[in-house]
Amino acid sequence: MNEIKATLKSIVKRDSLHIVELVFDGEKLYLLALELPQNLYIGQSVTVAIKPTQIALAKDFDLKTSFDNQLKGSVATLEIGELLVSVKVAVGGTILESVITYKSYLRMNFQVGDSIILLLPSSELAIL
Repeated sequence: MNEIKATLKSIVKRDSLHIVELVFDGEKLYLLALELPQNLYIGQSVTVAIKPTQIALAKDFDLKTSFDNQLKGSVATLEIGELLVSVKVAVGGTILESVITYKSYLRMNFQVGDSIILLLPSSELAIL
């Protein structure tokens, strides 16, 4: 499980839906949730989690997507298996892991040191 240390910037609530704006490494992240811990406050430091299988990767920096959360990083390590590849990406001082298929790895031709974009679905982030 990836853990991201972020600062809570805002919470917008409509009915039972919450959109939480966070700041991580100078970038905005958005989290979509039905329920939130009761003790949250603006300016609070929080830990946000996301599974490695939920992080998509891209090389095209002009990519237009519906992902609100796009972080730039560089490939730190690759662990290549027969079916899956673990791609560890340095984003500021944090290492985030994405697990992709071997087929995707071959198509993307990732190399250590490559600049890439991590795409994190707002519905897959959770405050711990």
